[in-house]
Amino acid sequence: MMRDTLGIIFAHERVDAMRELTAKRTVASVPFGGRYRMIDFSLSSMVASNIKKVGVVTKSDYYSLMEHLGTGKEWDLNRKKGGLSILPPSVDENGGVPDRSSKIFMLMGIMDYIRNSGSKYVVLTDANLIANIDFNELLKFHVEKGAYMTALYKPNIFDFDKFKGNTFADVDKDGRIRDVTISQSIQLHSNMLLGAYIIERELLEFLMCQCASHNKYDFERDILQQMSESLDIYGFEYNGYAERIDSVNSFFKTNLELLKAETRHNLFHIGNEIITKVHDEVPTEFCENACVKNSLIADGCVIDGTVENSVLFRNVKIAKGACVKNCVIMQGAIIGEGAELEYCITDRLVNVSKNIRLRGVESYPAVLPKECKI
Repeated sequence: MMRDTLGIIFAHERVDAMRELTAKRTVASVPFGGRYRMIDFSLSSMVASNIKKVGVVTKSDYYSLMEHLGTGKEWDLNRKKGGLSILPPSVDENGGVPDRSSKIFMLMGIMDYIRNSGSKYVVLTDANLIANIDFNELLKFHVEKGAYMTALYKPNIFDFDKFKGNTFADVDKDGRIRDVTISQSIQLHSNMLLGAYIIERELLEFLMCQCASHNKYDFERDILQQMSESLDIYGFEYNGYAERIDSVNSFFKTNLELLKAETRHNLFHIGNEIITKVHDEVPTEFCENACVKNSLIADGCVIDGTVENSVLFRNVKIAKGACVKNCVIMQGAIIGEGAELEYCITDRLVNVSKNIRLRGVESYPAVLPKECKI
């Protein structure tokens, strides 16, 4: 049935809590895990679930995203029929892009694309979901329950830091969502929605038009929260590894969780392959003074200093005497001789001069923006 399903990935959001990391890019194109971009996980999950028509909804600053996705060749989506479509934002009567960036508004802007797809079902996902999902299981559950819409959720979330900015639901024994809370300040419900939904295409069209005509544009508040009592909205429990990246802290923590063998196993070895754009690089060079412990090192790096508990992307250079601990160092960064970094995130092409010392804290890592020289 998945061949008759359209995938929609929301790649238009910036997320202010991501600070410098999304100053010039959307969350979807933020690098992750040494070689990936955020969107790779939702896109790979769809492709592995046999969804061959995928639309990526954009708004602004999407050059980096388009460069990464290209024609969709890596994901086998460069097809004559269906395949990958980059969906630019709708413009207003003056030719500008409206400030509104809600999911409902974005869906209304691509309604012709959705309608012309002819698909029976539509899978909607956020681009900042780090998970390896089999959407076939979600669809099977949705059909069995005769649901209006089905939302994916992760149970037993009691982390206070996840309350803000996330949506939680009360799910009964049959799987029906009875109540929805958004940015709860205390523990009301423990089932965190992951931003992945499935609904029949015709029902989605009707629901979007109904909301727009009543000036309702917030997907979570105006649909999930306000209509959960009147509509048969179900929740499907997801027990695999799943994290929503919605802040610098969650980005930093989730990257460093990849240093655990259990996390890598649950994310990359249980389920389908996570596909990304291939970059052919030479192997990493470990020089005479290199000392590396518990770290992920991508291709093309030159290590002549100390690296501990860190994630290094492609073509990073760690000079002699430099020390990098508990850090996420993105592509092309140069850490000068004698420099010391701890609890830091460096964006692409950052240059840290010799003998510079930078230190954040685990709960608030220091972030160096793209192409920064210090």
